[in-house]
Amino acid sequence: MLKRAIFIALVFLTPGIPAEEIFFCDFNSQSEFSRWPEIAGMSYSATEGANHSGCAKFTYSKVDNRAMSEIRIPVEKLRGRGITLTGKIRGENIRKPALSYLGPAFALKVVTPNGVDYASHSKTYGSYDWREFSAFCNVPENVSELSILIGLQQSEGTIFFDDIGLIAAPAKQDVKFNPAIQLPPPEKSRFRGVMIGHDIREEAFRELSEVWNANLIRFWIDKDKINDHRTEKGFRTIVKNRLEVLDRILPYARKYGIGIVIDMHVGPGTRVSELSSNDLSWDPEMQQLLADVWREIAARYRDEPMILGYDLLNEPREDDYVYKDDGRLDWNGLADKIARAIREVDPVTPIIVECAKWGHPAGFETLRPVSVNNVIYSFHYYQPHSYTHQGIHGRPGNLKYPGVIDGVFWNREQMIQSMKPVIDFHKKYHVPIYVGEFSAPYWAPGVEQYLDDAISIFEEYGWSWTYHSFREYHGWDAEVIEVNGKTERAGDTPRRRILLKYMKENQRFSKSLLKAE
Repeated sequence: MLKRAIFIALVFLTPGIPAEEIFFCDFNSQSEFSRWPEIAGMSYSATEGANHSGCAKFTYSKVDNRAMSEIRIPVEKLRGRGITLTGKIRGENIRKPALSYLGPAFALKVVTPNGVDYASHSKTYGSYDWREFSAFCNVPENVSELSILIGLQQSEGTIFFDDIGLIAAPAKQDVKFNPAIQLPPPEKSRFRGVMIGHDIREEAFRELSEVWNANLIRFWIDKDKINDHRTEKGFRTIVKNRLEVLDRILPYARKYGIGIVIDMHVGPGTRVSELSSNDLSWDPEMQQLLADVWREIAARYRDEPMILGYDLLNEPREDDYVYKDDGRLDWNGLADKIARAIREVDPVTPIIVECAKWGHPAGFETLRPVSVNNVIYSFHYYQPHSYTHQGIHGRPGNLKYPGVIDGVFWNREQMIQSMKPVIDFHKKYHVPIYVGEFSAPYWAPGVEQYLDDAISIFEEYGWSWTYHSFREYHGWDAEVIEVNGKTERAGDTPRRRILLKYMKENQRFSKSLLKAE
């Protein structure tokens, strides 16, 4: 245990404000193993652990297992704190499952009145020797249950677990929130538009203005196939190239009255998922680079009337964050750092802060307001994920809306329930909300009703929104239909009619609409 204590002291302690070990299990005895509920396929090994001592072992030869062993953790001391699950894992012939969130299970389960959320480690498949893994989450104030989960879900192979610990980082001081310097949330949605895709011709802007009546686009700065965003040079080159494109389309935006949100779709050093979420880099230099680049962008566009806001990072994730007293920040801290950097050169252009957990509405349970003025808070709506991403990257299909999806009946009322963390945040802080992305593929049964229900909720609360997306991936494209098994651009479709029904309420873009009541 001395080695463990030294580890905690070196990694987690801040002078005067200690971190705290909440749980630890080294499996060095049968009694330690017995703390975990034993499930089918789970066994105790006295000699196969990381130090040739005890460990927990899960072995499966079929991919029909979903069970995990679960230990409940008292929550009273953890509300509002960051917690890190640490442990060692070894794998033997672990098969990668069809769904990316399955496979090796080493996770924190967080239950609130709004539902259940999971913080998991980075999935690793195949065979590998003992490695250290971690999973992080900020614990919501309204948490009702917290558990540690270990196991192997819908995968074949053998997985071993050892030295599992849970450590709470030092308690944080909340940033002082001043409602007097914030933009007022409008009672009615003011900005409605699209995430711009590959078509950035003037003709596309003309159509968006004259046919769609859109008054906003979300313009992304995304990774490319040439430059490596994990290096400073590569990331800066990506930003430079995309800003040159932005400069070319700004005259179209001015001509046709369409505002622009600059979206940092990839961050320096981040690990980007197949669906473009950003698992943060914990290198303080990379985090500083993101703040520096945003300061430079803000200095470049602070006087541009068509820029609605700066979207700091697309779908940030902090799954494997480990607190250290070395300057690394979780997303709440990093967002505030970037916002303050922007305000050094641009005092007024709105800053858009997405929540962690992939921009999922549940992320608003632990999102903290930043300390500067004129901030808009943002989420992406793809709930339920099984429905909105059916048929994509091998996911099963034929899920209908309204209907039972993942054991829950989804309709407009369930949508509202899934957005409750956002609604609560919106009401508590009285700030504007922006839905940066939402969609479902054209082949999803009931997609028109899904889009109509989602937008009607955005409109009910006065949130602005941009549909994902305009002339990019054909599954999201609202102008595409399928004829005889082939996709073709039809222009007018039932999905586009839903979007245009709401966009007809738009006024021509002006930043003055931000303060309109």
